[in-house]
Amino acid sequence: MKFKAVIFDFGNVIINIELKRIYQAFAQFTSKSEAYIEKQITDNQLFRRYESGQFTDDEFREIIRQTLGFPLSDIEVDKAWNAILLDIPTERIALIKKIRQNYPVYLLSNTNNIHIKASNDYLRKAHNISHLDQLFDQLFLSYEMGMWKPDAEIYHYVLKKLKLQPHEVLFLDDNQKNIESANAIGIQTILVEPPTSILEYCKNIF
Repeated sequence: MKFKAVIFDFGNVIINIELKRIYQAFAQFTSKSEAYIEKQITDNQLFRRYESGQFTDDEFREIIRQTLGFPLSDIEVDKAWNAILLDIPTERIALIKKIRQNYPVYLLSNTNNIHIKASNDYLRKAHNISHLDQLFDQLFLSYEMGMWKPDAEIYHYVLKKLKLQPHEVLFLDDNQKNIESANAIGIQTILVEPPTSILEYCKNIF
């Protein structure tokens, strides 16, 4: 594989996540079923709407309260929403640092401000790293960009910013649709399928 830059997704590529923990946490706070919580969040497309920058953190918290029909506090909303976030293994951080010795490394993630703040807090406590931008040459975060994977426009935007052609980029993501849309415009891709980690996928490349 020949490329000039590496782009990583965040969830389940760099940081381990478990989506159902969000539904479990909201269920505990509201005494409503996990199935009900999941249906409400899914039917109202809360991930896509929040993570494409359609509302602020405070607006999101209020929409959660309205959607779930329960007077959750801001702290409860944030705690349940952040329950998805697990850990970033030290070996993955070491791999990113190793790759950066030879290639620029970028992060492209469908994410939101609440999760990014919590991830930075985790990095400080667990790895003595103050912010994600210490690990990457640049962060491309969906909620800041007003775009969303797998829409093609987000890849074109990143390529334009980096002044690179699609074939000059290697992109690692855990979502099949994101991989397919990136492939469709000529980006080189690797589908990351947990529990196999990026260390295994990258060991014969870098």
